[in-house]
Amino acid sequence: MGYRVELLALGTGATLPTPERFLPSFFLRDSRGTGVLLDAGEGVQVRMAQAELSPTSVDVIAITHEHGDHVNGLPGLLQSMQVNRREQRLVIVAPGSVAEALEGAELGFTLHVVRASGRGEIEVWEHGGDRLTLRWFPVCHTVEAYGFSLQWSFRPRVDLGKLSSLGLKPGAWVKRLLEEGRASVEGVEVRLEDVAERGGGSIKVVYTGDTAPCSSVVEEARGARVLIHDSTFSSELSEEARERGHSTSEQAAEVAREAGVDLLLLTHVSLRYRGLEVRRLLQEARRVYNKSILARDLMKFILSNQKV
Repeated sequence: MGYRVELLALGTGATLPTPERFLPSFFLRDSRGTGVLLDAGEGVQVRMAQAELSPTSVDVIAITHEHGDHVNGLPGLLQSMQVNRREQRLVIVAPGSVAEALEGAELGFTLHVVRASGRGEIEVWEHGGDRLTLRWFPVCHTVEAYGFSLQWSFRPRVDLGKLSSLGLKPGAWVKRLLEEGRASVEGVEVRLEDVAERGGGSIKVVYTGDTAPCSSVVEEARGARVLIHDSTFSSELSEEARERGHSTSEQAAEVAREAGVDLLLLTHVSLRYRGLEVRRLLQEARRVYNKSILARDLMKFILSNQKV
């Protein structure tokens, strides 16, 4: 059975909320039950309630930058955790200005604040050689801002039934097989791909927050299953996008194409695109990279380490 990660869009708008699009926030939950919230824009608790997510389901919050549309939902969410008598530790990764405001907060539960700076990472969990790593990297915005990369990595496992079919028994040599990809045992040369369970591999999701086209995003997004990229404007407003430190959907598609991601998810949609007008963003992106989808609030994806 494969390892699953659920990706849920809670807010896909920009600057001001609308009934259709609340402000930036994405939630990921894996098979171990770990919940990671990327940004906490206004309305995040409403969307969580609509998705039947409890505030206590969040284990890690990663904030990209200090602008209100990405962080104004955080105080209320923390208060709800306190009211619900949260007990488990909460990790928040954020740039200095946001981290400083959180340090020393007394909430009735342990709040571990990590200041993002430059490039860095934390290990969210490790179990039996499998692990979840959260990395941050600088992006190109008008203030200090970071993108985030979540990577679930899975070690291959040996299928005992396949070993038995070769007349072999597990032993100390299996460790060498896992480390080196092949091993010689009882005169038989065994390759890992011949006896491994279906699985292994990794799941990588990259989130930019607000950014103009940026080489650091291309670098980090290589090998990503999903790239969630700022797509605030259509191409006719490329100059305004540049001035405000944002991307057009066409520029987001160019980044996705260069990085070779499996899927581009367009988000941070300006409120000037309403109704059918929003289709322009998707059309422009798909002319560059056809593996593009326009995010909408409460859209859900299921990712697996077993690619079909």
